Amino acid sequence: MEWKKEETEIYHRLISPSTPFLKIVFNNLSNDSIYIPKIYKNKYYIPQLSPAINIFGDDIIDLIRVISPDTKHNVFIGGIPFYTVRWEVLPDSVDYYSEHEYGVINEILADVYNYVYQPKGNLTDINDLSHIITEQNIVNVLKDNFVFLPPNSKYVESYSLAGFKILGGCYTFLLTGSEIKDFVHFGPTRDPLLQKWVYYDVIFPDKINNYRLYRGEFYTNKVDVTFKKSPDLQ
Repeated sequence: MEWKKEETEIYHRLISPSTPFLKIVFNNLSNDSIYIPKIYKNKYYIPQLSPAINIFGDDIIDLIRVISPDTKHNVFIGGIPFYTVRWEVLPDSVDYYSEHEYGVINEILADVYNYVYQPKGNLTDINDLSHIITEQNIVNVLKDNFVFLPPNSKYVESYSLAGFKILGGCYTFLLTGSEIKDFVHFGPTRDPLLQKWVYYDVIFPDKINNYRLYRGEFYTNKVDVTFKKSPDLQ
């Protein structure tokens, strides 16, 4: 966690000169140059939640007020690589890996972020180029979906937690997996020869320039954060 000053409208809602950010650090502890696919997408340092449902102004404030700051939530970052990579917020009593409903808190957060930051543009989604995953595309149009790490180096990405601070409450931030796959799963797509919908896997290149594709498990941790809800939102 770290705090940064932001020249945005969020300043007036936080009653604070700074905005909290969650730092995700990729550490290469080996003597090899490696590259890995991300299990999430960083879209302008804003958490990727469910699509906003276009709630604005006082309606957002009313919904924020009904969120109990006493409920503990887990915030799952990631998903199936390049397929479902959104963050998902769930009460800590709900099993992420079981069948469950997508909680309204995710939609509220999405609208809060959309209202505060008004993000523009989109990252290139790897699903849009599934048929041409090549070395050239990975280092160009798909570069935001991968991390390249020289030996004993690290790479840091930060995400604004302004929306969580506005809502208030206790949150545990954690990744949804601890293993890097060497392929991405696509589909369904219509096969003209078989005349049916099919799924298929695309393998990433073993090596790009001097960077070797890392496969296997990685170490991760979780972060517990408690935010006090702003007095004017209680």
